[in-house]
Amino acid sequence: MAKMILMNMVTPPPELAAISALQSKLVSALRPILPEHVLLWEPEDTIPYECDGLAA
Repeated sequence: MAKMILMNMVTPPPELAAISALQSKLVSALRPILPEHVLLWEPEDTIPYECDGLAA
């Protein structure tokens, strides 16, 4: 049976925790290389870009 994710779900799906952990590792690895202002990974930084690909 296919797994269904509800749009109004209160708890995040389990794979979101894994993605978050990988994202944190990646950002930690990039911090010594890149200036802090170019690392846009916090939700308030990325919300303006969440609909960029919808027109395509």
